[in-house]
Amino acid sequence: MTISTSLTIKQISKNNNQYSFDCAGSIDAHATPAFSVFTSLPAEASVTLDFSNIERVNSMGLSLLLKLFEEWEHSGTRVEVQNLNRMVSMLFKITGLGRFVKGATGQDSSGTKMIDPTPPAHAHKADTDGETPATNSKLNFVASLQTGSQLSGWYLLNTYLQRRLQKVIHFEQAQDVKNITPDILFSKPFEACAMMKKGFIPLMRPIAEADEVVILCRSDDKRTMSDMKNVNVVTATEASFVYLLGRFLCDESHVDSSKLNYHFAGNEIKALQMLIRKQADMLFVLKKTYENLSSLSRNSVRQLDASDTNFTFHLFSIAPHLQSESDALGTVLEDMTNDEQGKQILQDLQFQGWCKPEQDELNMLQMVFDRYVES
Repeated sequence: MTISTSLTIKQISKNNNQYSFDCAGSIDAHATPAFSVFTSLPAEASVTLDFSNIERVNSMGLSLLLKLFEEWEHSGTRVEVQNLNRMVSMLFKITGLGRFVKGATGQDSSGTKMIDPTPPAHAHKADTDGETPATNSKLNFVASLQTGSQLSGWYLLNTYLQRRLQKVIHFEQAQDVKNITPDILFSKPFEACAMMKKGFIPLMRPIAEADEVVILCRSDDKRTMSDMKNVNVVTATEASFVYLLGRFLCDESHVDSSKLNYHFAGNEIKALQMLIRKQADMLFVLKKTYENLSSLSRNSVRQLDASDTNFTFHLFSIAPHLQSESDALGTVLEDMTNDEQGKQILQDLQFQGWCKPEQDELNMLQMVFDRYVES
């Protein structure tokens, strides 16, 4: 199926001060011109937006909608959104826009309460390996890998950066960066948010690399998603977008995520092993990890559900004391598509290239982090 990359908004009715609009396509960074249809609305109008034909909303689109709705609230304009598809509905709930969905009354539009990100008290956290602290003798580059198959590409990228920047850089991989302080960092979405609060500067993100989530069970488990009530769930870590989005997928399938028993393995490989060894019934894992499993591992599991949110991403960032190096480092990454060695490394990393994150994308990601992790 081809996703429309444009947005059209047509007024379909007007009754006194009540307006209805049909919205079609995708809501993203290019949606602003289509929003011009709303400029002539009188104050204290009542607006209904029909999202039956909205195919996708990304983080930039969510940010634009949030700004628009907040402006309407300030001016006394009432807005109600109806007929959202499953993924758009999930994103509205995650970002707090659910209050604008038709039928929302303190719960979301499907009657499901907003999830409490804190797992039940009996949830077990597996022991995690200790991390090596950063040293001051050289620049330390740490990457929180999306898949194990990327590892050689990261070592090659480290060599590439040393040659281009004329600096000594030590590379290591890490599953959890919260206890280390690197100079250069490639990290998961919520890890990146935590590091930004410490002053880290986000430079780049992979092009077209949103972090999506799949829910897996064992291949010999014939239960459907709706059967998975009160079961044991394993995932890598609690403070992650994978855990949050996995829970939303469960709630959207009418499986109460607050009644599941959570286990946190420390990393995705250990989590997968727990599932295969029948120490858990379901696994929340990055879609990219699932897609890169060996044939043996992949034949041992079965996909129950998957997200398609196009919402969040890993980030490449630097420590605040390297701010003066940010332009040079950003340029090196962005120009990798222009030389053969850079192209080969990107292929090994399984990336199309690098692009600068928009501030609205970062704001939306930080808002979700503050809402579910910081709180």
